Amino acid sequence: MLENASVLPSNLSQGLSSAEARRLLAEHGPNEVAEPRRNPLVALLGHFWAPVPWMLEAAVLLQALTGAYLEAAVIAGLLLFNAALSFVQEARADTALAALKSRLALTALVRRDGVWLVLPAREVVPGDLVKLSLGAIVPADVRLAGGNVLLDQSMITGESLPVEASPGAASYAGAMVRRGEAEALVVATGARTYSGRAAELVRIAHGPSAEQSAILRVVRNLAVFNGFVLPLPSVTLPAPPWCWF
Repeated sequence: MLENASVLPSNLSQGLSSAEARRLLAEHGPNEVAEPRRNPLVALLGHFWAPVPWMLEAAVLLQALTGAYLEAAVIAGLLLFNAALSFVQEARADTALAALKSRLALTALVRRDGVWLVLPAREVVPGDLVKLSLGAIVPADVRLAGGNVLLDQSMITGESLPVEASPGAASYAGAMVRRGEAEALVVATGARTYSGRAAELVRIAHGPSAEQSAILRVVRNLAVFNGFVLPLPSVTLPAPPWCWF
């Protein structure tokens, strides 16, 4: 189902008009997944500037000031390892995001003003009528309006075998047409597609891993242990009254 019935073309056989397409493009944005660019050095240093790293850095400083150099070195090593591990995980997430984006079509056959046009996939908007033919990549989330195709959606849904799709069936951006030809109505584009939502979840996922949790537990236990074994400051008690004479 379309999110908003106003994006439906007035005549499905003619597709959207150029004016409607421009309005919808301005409203929904390009059919692409935003990819923020980050400086690797800044990203790495960012793992040392947060509440948990501050705690570890303070622990290193306190251990060094009290002469517990071995414990300070251990905590510093764990801090560095934790930052490196987080950096590697983020790099893998970026790689997964790039892989999802690579599955998106570069061009699409779209019906505008009653004429079939080859347009950049980023200009496809909800309500567009697109043609899916052998070897084509579905440019956005669509619902078939006519024809029958065999779709390979394994990279999107995990299905091991291609699926037959007939009018009324849904397909997702990045699926490949293995057989047949069909016309389909675009129902979602960009970050609102199935692939786009998955890419966004990959981008914003920052939950601590099992290794990071283990490192934090080790540091916590070291801090508690050192709190018990640190020598107490010596206190000089006054002499009893009978010693005053």
